[in-house]
Amino acid sequence: MKEYDVLERNSRVYEEKEASKAVQAFINNISFPASLDELKVFIYEHGCFNVEDILQNEREFWTVPKWSKAGDVVFFMHSKTAISKITSLITKLNKTKHLYSTDEYNLMSSWLKRGRSLYNRYGGKIFAIGRVTGEPVYENYQDDEVPFHWSSRIYADIDSVVVLKNPIDISEFNSFILVTRGGAITPVLGESFEKLRSVIGNKNKLPRYFRESIATPVPLREINKSNWLQIAGQYRRSFFLEIQFRSFYVDYLLPLLGDQKKIYRECRCVKKSNPDSFVDNIIKLNGRYLPVEVKLDINAEADIKGQVQEYCDVEKCYLANKELSFIDYTKMYADKVVIIDTYNVYIYDQNRDSVMKIYDLDDLKEESDVQALRKTIVGLLSNVAVIPLASAMGI
Repeated sequence: MKEYDVLERNSRVYEEKEASKAVQAFINNISFPASLDELKVFIYEHGCFNVEDILQNEREFWTVPKWSKAGDVVFFMHSKTAISKITSLITKLNKTKHLYSTDEYNLMSSWLKRGRSLYNRYGGKIFAIGRVTGEPVYENYQDDEVPFHWSSRIYADIDSVVVLKNPIDISEFNSFILVTRGGAITPVLGESFEKLRSVIGNKNKLPRYFRESIATPVPLREINKSNWLQIAGQYRRSFFLEIQFRSFYVDYLLPLLGDQKKIYRECRCVKKSNPDSFVDNIIKLNGRYLPVEVKLDINAEADIKGQVQEYCDVEKCYLANKELSFIDYTKMYADKVVIIDTYNVYIYDQNRDSVMKIYDLDDLKEESDVQALRKTIVGLLSNVAVIPLASAMGI
């Protein structure tokens, strides 16, 4: 997948985050190899453990949640349960000692001892803080390229990593933050962020970006059809669930784009060549029905083109949960899908198999801007020559 001017956008978003100081935050819980084969990958290919990566480097390209944004704060923690993996691997290595040469056994044994030493210092503790400076991107590596059991495919640039002089044990914050057991990421939002900063700050010198940050929750209750452009527009990049972005931004936008106020949600698309699929929205635009897909960030999607292709050349589409409530292909745009994420509006063209960025949501400030966006989309759907509001970008 090609990136959509990622570096330029990272810079712009980062500057905005720095100006506002409003952030989200999350704990990145670093585990330990789950098998001796994984341990050998660290020994012979990586050269150090993941915990050591953070201890040794001020900048990293690291796993993040899909909803993270530039400016967000990362708390690096060494998993409390990592010790069970370490002791299990020590036992397994000793039982299978005969399978290895003396040199290889001694090397693996020394690495496991090193792992236990790291755990004794950092296990079950937040030991470093970093700052996200890039947007999440999906790394499309093959499964056999990265065999780690915990490997995520969503990564972002992180810099200004500060190792805490006094790591913070989980017992000091588990009364107000429940660290996720089933995954590596735990969101730290609102009041919990303020409490955790206080706990860390009582024992450590805090970096300025953390000290001056404000965990401002999105004021969802205040958003309505009169102010959504201002409030939701300001906070849209802070949505970490697609349902939030859809409910408090896209659901207000689409009725203004379409021919009618009514929009259709979770519409079932039927194609003879594929299993049924469900598109997020359908709107009526310029007399025909148009699929609309909603994402937080298309760069964090594994195959955005493959997803929206499901909504092209459909035989029929059900607008509601009624068997008679469907439209057939003659009433739909067969080869176009609009995609909206928290950054831009795009249009997918099946004939070119390409995604084109057509509008930067930072420029969507008034209803007149919505009408300009509508005009652009209509022009592209009608194959009328339209000067795009941003350059075409293929994936």
